[in-house]
Amino acid sequence: MSAGVYACREKLSTLILSPDIGGQTAQSWEVENYLGYSLITGAELSAKFKEHLDKFDCAVFKVGAEVVNLKKSNGKFEIKTRKGESYQGKTVIITSGKVPRQLGVPGEKEFSGKGVTYCATCDAPLFKNKTVAVVGGGDSALDATYQLTKIASRIYLLVRGSKFKNDLDKILMENVTASDKVKVIFNASTTKIYGSQFVEGLEYQNLKTKEKEKLVVKGIFVEIGSVPSTEFIRGLVALNQWNEIKIDKHNMTSVPGIFAAGDVTEVVEKQTIIAAGEGAKAAIAVANYLSRQK
Repeated sequence: MSAGVYACREKLSTLILSPDIGGQTAQSWEVENYLGYSLITGAELSAKFKEHLDKFDCAVFKVGAEVVNLKKSNGKFEIKTRKGESYQGKTVIITSGKVPRQLGVPGEKEFSGKGVTYCATCDAPLFKNKTVAVVGGGDSALDATYQLTKIASRIYLLVRGSKFKNDLDKILMENVTASDKVKVIFNASTTKIYGSQFVEGLEYQNLKTKEKEKLVVKGIFVEIGSVPSTEFIRGLVALNQWNEIKIDKHNMTSVPGIFAAGDVTEVVEKQTIIAAGEGAKAAIAVANYLSRQK
């Protein structure tokens, strides 16, 4: 949306294709570090972005349009969506972000949407006064656990390591560990999710003792990180070892005319405010690139 605003300021006809509005930002519970907002939910901040974008009439925003293929065709770029729609553009800015990483254990796929979830902001209200588990040891796991302290009756936080990492948000960690609703289980590796029609519990292995334990829970929030959403451009643009898109200082990829911005790229520090800035940079770079083409 930031790229869309800046593209409009450059008087470029702009089409935005996205499965949703706000991406990862919309899934954040509380945002305290976006300039101008001391405290705002991710959904509210995303709505503010969309409201700003809507003031420009040069950008068309198609929600529910998941891009599955991008290729160069007759000097232009052709984009196809999962619904079979096709669009063309002189340039493309890829801002597809990241998608949740999965546990890869028995029962995960079977109970996805039936107790297994990857978005606390989206699904936490469904588990009011219930016992749940959060799997993960990073800031996203802490954030999900903190959200759940206001909703669930009991939260098990399963951390694979023997302690919390040093680079975690200290205030968030203190808020989580101070809650009497939360029990942190270290050295825990989830091995199985079970239930009948819906999740009824999970099994984990203690990595020190090698013993397996079971937890009776109604919901499992998987928060073990994310991977770049680059499947649709594999083989087209250069990626790094983490499958992030390689870009230069002008956000250009290895293919002239294709730009990228945000968490899908190799830019360090994945933050909303940084992604927004990168989107602005990419749109300005697109305008400069087009001005130098016949």
